[in-house]
Parts: sequence; C-alpha cells; structure tokens
Amino acid sequence: MNSEIKTGFLVVADISGYTRFLADTELEHANGIIKDLFDAIVPEFNKSVTISKFMGDAIFAHVENIAYEKSQFMIDFCSRIYDAFADKKELININTDCECNACKHMRELDLKMFLHHGEYGVQEFNGNKELAGSDVNAIFRLMKNNVVETTNIEAYLLITQNALNAMEIDFNETDPLASSETYEHIGELKFLIEDLNSKWKKNKKVKKHYVHKDDQLLIDELSIDLCVSPDIAFLMYTKPEWRKQNLHADKIEIFNSGKKTQGKGTELHCHHGKEVFKMQITDWNPGEYISIKHVLPFGVILHHTNEFVSTKNGCTMKIRFSDVESTNLVSKFLLGKVRRELQKEFPDAFKGLLIGMQEFAIKISTDDPSLLAN
Repeated sequence: MNSEIKTGFLVVADISGYTRFLADTELEHANGIIKDLFDAIVPEFNKSVTISKFMGDAIFAHVENIAYEKSQFMIDFCSRIYDAFADKKELININTDCECNACKHMRELDLKMFLHHGEYGVQEFNGNKELAGSDVNAIFRLMKNNVVETTNIEAYLLITQNALNAMEIDFNETDPLASSETYEHIGELKFLIEDLNSKWKKNKKVKKHYVHKDDQLLIDELSIDLCVSPDIAFLMYTKPEWRKQNLHADKIEIFNSGKKTQGKGTELHCHHGKEVFKMQITDWNPGEYISIKHVLPFGVILHHTNEFVSTKNGCTMKIRFSDVESTNLVSKFLLGKVRRELQKEFPDAFKGLLIGMQEFAIKISTDDPSLLAN
C-alpha cells in the first residue's frame, strides 16, 4: 500500500432528506429522481475537481490545484454545484404530473456542501485510491453539526476557517453566520455558513448581462485559443494577483460593498500610471463568462463580455463589446467621437491582451503542468 501526502481542498456534497425519502416513497421512482439529481451535479464536479468516492447520498472530492488558492474559486464552485442540483429539481417538478409519494416528496430533498482545506494522504490498495488523514476526518465530522437548529438554514455551504485562509478571505468571528464545532480527537473547527438556496433564488431573479455575438457590437468579436480549461482561464482574468499581471496594471482596487467575494456589483479601479479605469462587474459566471460595464468620461458607458468556451485542447477566450451608450445629454453629443476613437484603439489593444493571456496560460501551465486542460 502506497501513500502520497498532498495539500488541497476537500469538498462534500450531501443530499439531505435522502434516507427518509427512500424509506417513505416508491423505490423505483425514488431511485430515478436521485439518479437524475446526481447526473446533474457529477459533470460539474468533473469539470473542476477529482471525485474520490460516492457515498450513497453524498459525493466526496478533492483538488490540489494551486490555481484555486488565493481566490474565491471553490466558493463559486460549490454555488455552481448547488445551482445545478436546484435547477434539476425544479425542472423535474415542473415536468411531472405523477402523484406517487416519491414525486410528491421530492421537494424535501436538498443539498448541503462542506468545504475544507488541509493535508491528506492518497492511499492506493489493490488499485483503489482512498483519502485519509485528520483533515479528511474533520470534513466528515463536520457533517454532524447544529447548523440547521441554530440558523434554520436547510441548504447551506459550510466553509471552514482553513478553507477561507487558503482562499485569503478573512474569517470574521462576529459574523452572524460564523460558528464552530468541537470534536473529540480533532478539537475546535471554526466555519462560516452561506445560505445556498436563498442565493439560488436571488440569482434567478437577477437580470443577466451578456453581450451576444449578434448584438450591435462596437468592434468585431476577438478570440484566441488557450491551453487551459475554462475554469483556469476565468481565474486568469479575475483572480486578483493574475488579473493585475494580465491587465498590465500598476494596481487594481476592489470595492465590494461589504461582500467577501467578487460578483455582480463589484467595482474595480484599474490604475495605469496616472490613469484610472473604472469598471463594474455586471454578471459573474465562473468558468463560463464575465460581463463588465466600463464607466467612461462624460457619462459614456460601455458593456463587454469575456466568454470562455471549452475546446478539445483547452478553451477559446472570446471578447465582445456592445456599442457605446449615453447616460446624459453631454454624452449623447460625444457618442460619435468616442465610438470612432474606441474603434480605432480597441482592436490592437485587446488583441494584445489576448496574446498576453495566451502567453500567460503557457507560462503557468509550464510551471505547473496540472493546469493544462485534460
């Protein structure tokens, strides 16, 4: 039996209400519903992490990708898993008129996510790989907690302080959703709770900002092939330390209105010498696309979308700018002049950005071959 020690993120997705659901419903329909729900989330796991094992009502996975550290990626990943689960459950409910107990009680099923960071041993025995170690024990012990009783939140993401530290996100013990549990042989584990169902419902109501290729564009769509996955390409553009390098900025300030993570509404001030370019994130879909509003002088605004499309050898990054818009009388008179200037400057400037992104992807994947797309 061989054992290799690694450090990375550990994540569990646990379907709550599973045991009661199987016991109280028709097994044939119940198994079909559970299979559909797992089929919705497993592909999302496979995009970004390694599934260690299935445990009936749960999936246990891990990832050692250092690109995910010093970023909020794993929080976004957990939200993406829950969104896929909730969307599928809603779709099944809409498309069925079955009156069996399984279909009637499906609404009682929900998903809890657990995210931790630490060391673990990967043991191989008779061709099977198992994860072991104190941090592995910790995440499984955390599945037994008092979160529902103390917060009344049924579908949640539990993020340990260790995971927050790895993401370089501050842990605030005074936060109403900050808590801890103490376990024998492990000690106290501090964590933060996020309400996944409320976040899902809120996001469904939010207007999506997306510049389509058929919209009236300022310039023709620009694109380039990258040797990394859409997840890594998205991080190259949004992870603070990488964004600064790829945008060739002296400094990038992030204004987040009290939020711990970036997302819709986050404002960015990009400093290039004495010039400061102001931007606001208007849509945030990790691994898929990000949309940004640029605030130009005199009330002129510009929207653009960076899209990351999976390919056989990595992904294609596409940039699309919508036409300029006015917000007041002065900007309306200046639109023609601003449009002509941007149409002259943007093609070369953003072709340069894409080439720089391509070179950066090659560099980070050369330094760490695990970042190459599978």
